[in-house]
Amino acid sequence: MMVATARDRIRETRSLATQASVRLPSPRVVLALAGIETRKILIHPAFLGTMAVLGLFATRAVGSNANLGWLVGGLSAGVVAGGFISVNLATQRARRDRVLELFGSLPSPAESRTFAVLLAAVFGPVALSTLVAGIGGAMLETNATIAPYVDIWLIVQIPLTVAALNALGVALGRWIPSPVTAPVVLVAQVVTGIVWLVPWVAPTSTGIHLGPHFTYLVSFIVLASTLALVRDRRTPVRLIVTGVAFGLMVYGAANQLPPGGLI
Repeated sequence: MMVATARDRIRETRSLATQASVRLPSPRVVLALAGIETRKILIHPAFLGTMAVLGLFATRAVGSNANLGWLVGGLSAGVVAGGFISVNLATQRARRDRVLELFGSLPSPAESRTFAVLLAAVFGPVALSTLVAGIGGAMLETNATIAPYVDIWLIVQIPLTVAALNALGVALGRWIPSPVTAPVVLVAQVVTGIVWLVPWVAPTSTGIHLGPHFTYLVSFIVLASTLALVRDRRTPVRLIVTGVAFGLMVYGAANQLPPGGLI
């Protein structure tokens, strides 16, 4: 009797729930939402605060050519960590504000907001990291001590790392919606040594295999992005792309390090 009652209640709940939209996301809606999300991400206290804290550690390098690398590294790390946290929180805004049912009643599908946050990450933190890496790389090229370790391959890795972590932030926000998820993942990267075992950024002088390394970064971006979208709607194409990206990511992670590890 209790099982039958519970089954009836589940059926009633499903019949009254707002049905998911079957429409494809509108590019106009996604771009409009992305513009709003970009501003919110860049001015979010989590982003600005992380940039300020990590930048504070790098201020000692200002005016000292010998420590210029610390300044560029500190600013880059601020964009990486701040973007990851703020994008993750932006993904959870609808749940945090308790407006998921309201959004569910709109004709625009749920993945429109996920697409918008992913695109906002490109317009915001990724674009900013590209600017920081480009200007910082040009400045470091003038330093005889640091210049041998700086090349275009190192510079490109920084915005790719920001894109990868931002996509991961969106995926975590869709699957594990909690304000502590992003900070815990960041701390785990350093404390557990994952960042050294599977590095995000590594100079070519360390002996890292660039082909598998870039395969790892790009496939990670695709994997995290599709995982976020799969949470909204499971389609055969998304599931296939997720599987292929996961395979390429494993290949890249397993083959990017030279024998004996990084120098």
